Amino acid sequence: ALWALGVEPVWDAGGRVTDVRLVPRDALGRARVDVVLSATGLYRDHFPNVMKLLARAALLAAQAEETDNPVAANTQRIERRLEARGWSHDDALRAAQTRLFASESGRYGTGLDDATLATDQWKGKADGDRKLASLYLSRMQFAYGPDDAEWGKPGQGVNLYAEHLSGTEGAVLSRTSNLYGMLTTDDPFQYLGGIALAVRHLDGKAPELYIANLRGAGAGKVEGAAQFLAKELATRNFHPGYIKGLMAEGYAGTLQVLDSINNFWGWQATAREIVRDDQWQEFADVYVRDKHRLGLKQWFEANNPHALAQSIERMLEAARQGYWQADARTVRELGQRYR
Repeated sequence: ALWALGVEPVWDAGGRVTDVRLVPRDALGRARVDVVLSATGLYRDHFPNVMKLLARAALLAAQAEETDNPVAANTQRIERRLEARGWSHDDALRAAQTRLFASESGRYGTGLDDATLATDQWKGKADGDRKLASLYLSRMQFAYGPDDAEWGKPGQGVNLYAEHLSGTEGAVLSRTSNLYGMLTTDDPFQYLGGIALAVRHLDGKAPELYIANLRGAGAGKVEGAAQFLAKELATRNFHPGYIKGLMAEGYAGTLQVLDSINNFWGWQATAREIVRDDQWQEFADVYVRDKHRLGLKQWFEANNPHALAQSIERMLEAARQGYWQADARTVRELGQRYR
């Protein structure tokens, strides 16, 4: 994010980052890239010093007087829009220079973890998009801008986060751990998926989603989120070796199956562009039809039949709501197995 903005850290003799400074346009060798940062509640609380540096980086980029600076251009555009709504010049300028947003102080998460599962609250993709996007934007609209005395406040009658997110072309999430992937918790779809959901709602088209894959020594490459998710499914959730490991854990393993399917649904509900029908089919084939012949029916029945029942419910609901174009035979079979 810093380098996209054309800003770099300032290090002291002990190797600590003490400040940030603008990289001159000539040294940068390209136009700056406008960046909006979405912070988790934990990041907000644990790293206020870094939040200050990021807010300062955005300010420096917004103030750089260059003919091809989109950070400055977008700042001026949003400032004019806010002034037209009756904001004072100073308030509008600070809000337009803000690029860092998070949830309200004391609150954690976007609300999408529970809301995506509550499919009785909407009918079809359009209604789901509208309700989920409105929730996400309302939860993540609290600004952390140039003046930290104003941190954590929402816009005055305006969702400032939505103003800045509109026009987003790409969104990036970093993965640094081999333990945590796209489906091990609900956080990835809440935050990266939430951005896709909000931008599709605002602009009619979701941005490209990317994973900064930082796993392993010397690693560092950017992958498409759809590719990253597909690899994770193939090497974990659909892989017999991984499933045998879950089976050895008994009840806890059944919960991992249910969690991964619910989190896969979370991606479906927020960022359907990276989810495929054949992946839903594979969940049914692997866990309900037991294509690897691992004895999953007996395992679920012995350890936690509710986990399988709820997994099937999620599959059937994805089909019912029109997200998964499942064939009639599969739907019939899932219904029979559920009963």
